[in-house]
Amino acid sequence: MARAKMGASFGWEGNYVESATASFSLEVGDSGKTFILKDAAVTVTLPSLSDIEAGYKVTLISGDDSEHILTGGASKIYGQAFDSTAANDADAMLPLTGHSTITPGAGMLIGDKYDIVSDGTNWYVYIFAGAEVAGS
Repeated sequence: MARAKMGASFGWEGNYVESATASFSLEVGDSGKTFILKDAAVTVTLPSLSDIEAGYKVTLISGDDSEHILTGGASKIYGQAFDSTAANDADAMLPLTGHSTITPGAGMLIGDKYDIVSDGTNWYVYIFAGAEVAGS
């Protein structure tokens, strides 16, 4: 199996946690950080793919039960969203297939998590939520 390094991004690698109580845009230097979103619904905007390198990653964790929104602007978001409250396995997973915005429904829980990584071409997001998540 052939392997090729796609790139590397300097970052904090999980040893930096920041609280966010208002909407904000992620910056190039935020790679590796964890953000706790709380006190109101927070909209987080991903940086432009042309500004970052492959390997950029960030984690968002809900510090309350607000519906925190993730937007990629012109960039496309791929991945999976897992709804822990779904009635059956078929409804529990939502594939994210080239969306520009990810919006959770009512019922988010403290501790819900968005793991975000880029290969420099697309965003890949894996969400573990206490509510249904929709992409548009």
